[in-house]
Amino acid sequence: MAQRSGTALQLLIIDEGFGTQDQEGCDRLIASINAISGDFACILAVTHMPHFKEAFSARIEVQKTPNGSQLSLVV
Repeated sequence: MAQRSGTALQLLIIDEGFGTQDQEGCDRLIASINAISGDFACILAVTHMPHFKEAFSARIEVQKTPNGSQLSLVV
């Protein structure tokens, strides 16, 4: 829709939606995200699946601790 209106989208957010995928489906999603990555300045994918998150070199990881959540940046 953005391309039809002549507007460029800079950010794509994908919130979960991967938990129902088997290994092959997850691999296809990863390939699809990589294929469109040049169309966006940033793609943010939220997931709890180790295989999915490890497919991307740059990520923000959130860990629960007794004192609250802790963020770490992996690049």
